[in-house]
Amino acid sequence: MAVSAQRILETLQDRLNALTGGTAVSGDTDLVGDLGLDSLQVMELLMEMEDAFDISIPVNVMADVRSVGELAGAVQALLV
Repeated sequence: MAVSAQRILETLQDRLNALTGGTAVSGDTDLVGDLGLDSLQVMELLMEMEDAFDISIPVNVMADVRSVGELAGAVQALLV
């Protein structure tokens, strides 16, 4: 499934805007520090990304992910 990094980032931004009430989100936005997501919201976001791209995201991926851009990169790596 060939999905561009830009499409993944846009999908993440849309999902995060819905979760945070329209907060501006970029690739450098920190999921916890800038957006204040709690663990339940992060898990919800992961499930939405799994549904959007028909993939399974291992929970341990989040150990290395801090920003929206890093999460987009992790999703893209799972699509290859």
